[in-house]
Amino acid sequence: MEQLSLHQLYSPKSEFYQPPSPSDLVHTSSYELSSGFIALVQKNSFSGKDSENPYHHLCEFEQVCSCLTILGMTHETLKWKLFPFSLSDDAKQWYSRVVGSVHGNWFELRDKFCSAFSPLPRICALRAEVLTFRQNEKESIGVVWGRFTLLVQSGPDLFLPKYMLLQHFLRGLTRSLHTTSTSLLEDRLHI
Repeated sequence: MEQLSLHQLYSPKSEFYQPPSPSDLVHTSSYELSSGFIALVQKNSFSGKDSENPYHHLCEFEQVCSCLTILGMTHETLKWKLFPFSLSDDAKQWYSRVVGSVHGNWFELRDKFCSAFSPLPRICALRAEVLTFRQNEKESIGVVWGRFTLLVQSGPDLFLPKYMLLQHFLRGLTRSLHTTSTSLLEDRLHI
């Protein structure tokens, strides 16, 4: 067995800089991810701080990735290859620990990412905020609906049926707007 020097033992290995192969085969002989596109992905990096929302990060990341198509490569493979460039600090360390356990599966990596950076207390707080949603004073129906939909989309699926979300939205409206909205809805749904 070859003796390794202290320097060789502590030197970073290339396996940390290149993710394992994706589960989907790449059906192209060569491709290049441009440095400009990588820079665009890095511009909106996620570090894992409590103030950051992993769902917003993934939404923006997937939107950026949808702008690039490489012949012979699925979008999932493209996301797999670009995702490490969208991470920094604690999130980059998390990626290094987890990437080998997902066997090249983008969806599994994405789910583990959301689970790791959305602790249960944050999810419970989001659910409580949705269920106790209230309209602000002098807020129009359009603005309040926009705020409510952003709130619902700011985290994982809360497993609340759409009719229940609508009920909580309506209950959170001011009295006059609630009456008007309920009438309009009843007319629209022929109740």
